[in-house]
Formats: sequence, structure tokens, C-alpha cells
Amino acid sequence: MLLEARVVYLTAVRASFAMAYYFHYVGRMALPTLELVPRHTNSAIDELHSASAADVMIAITFNPYSRETIDACKFARRKGMKLVLLSDSELVAPDFEADETIIVSVLSTHHFGCYAGATAVLDVLISLLVARGGDAAKARIRAYEDLRRENQVYWVGQKKR
Repeated sequence: MLLEARVVYLTAVRASFAMAYYFHYVGRMALPTLELVPRHTNSAIDELHSASAADVMIAITFNPYSRETIDACKFARRKGMKLVLLSDSELVAPDFEADETIIVSVLSTHHFGCYAGATAVLDVLISLLVARGGDAAKARIRAYEDLRRENQVYWVGQKKR
């Protein structure tokens, strides 16, 4: 579904945004149609204005569910988009159903949710995108690595004599 979509939108806010940002940063090398929304100070709905039924949205949200993410999911469904939900429950809101739901536990021994399981699932999804993206995905990843090396984006320490 993700590889065949015209655009794959990815949305999350608050604590879930960190996972979405990581998935976008790494995943866009294997899936160049991946777009993180909202960008900057827009809302996800602003970014989805030109979306269509040829697109997919991945939404990441955990209890307590973000109203902004729920609204983006409902808006995406009204546009006919396919929806993939990464959450701690199959039923996040009664107003919509996802095409695919990936359920991950966020139970922790402290007050806040533990996102280690969700991050592991996103890493597996990235692995699948790279594998199924074939030589083209691997070539894009090499091109990003070459670009970063050529522009010295990584710090390289001097060896002690």
C-alpha cells in the first residue's frame, strides 16, 4: 500500500511526533513519497488539502489521543485516502476505521508511555521499505550517504598521536 501510493503522509503530534520525525528522516530515503505533516506551524489538515484517494496517511497516536491527529484521520478518510494507524488500541475514535492498524503496547512503570515497542515496529517497517524498494531504494540511500560525506556533515575526530 505504501509503495503504490502517490504520496504517503505521516502525521503525529506531541510525544508521538518524535517517532514520526525519526520515521520520516530515515524512511524517506527508501520511500521518497513520504511527507511529514504538519510541517512548521501548519495543521495536518492544511497539508492534506491536495491529498486524494491515491494517497495513504500513516497516523501515530497513543492514549490520550490527540484531537489534531484524530481530526486529520477523519479528514483523510473523507478524502478517500487509505489510513494506517500506529496506536495502542484498535479503536481510537468511533468516527473512522483504519485500513491497517498496528497495535503496540505503551505500558510503562512510570507515568508516561513507553515508546520502545512503537519505535521497534517503525524500524521493522523501514527495513521492509528498504527491502521491497529494491535497488532503487538502496541507490537513494547511497546517494544520501555520499552527499553527507561530500559535505562533511559528520564530525570526524582527529586520531591522537
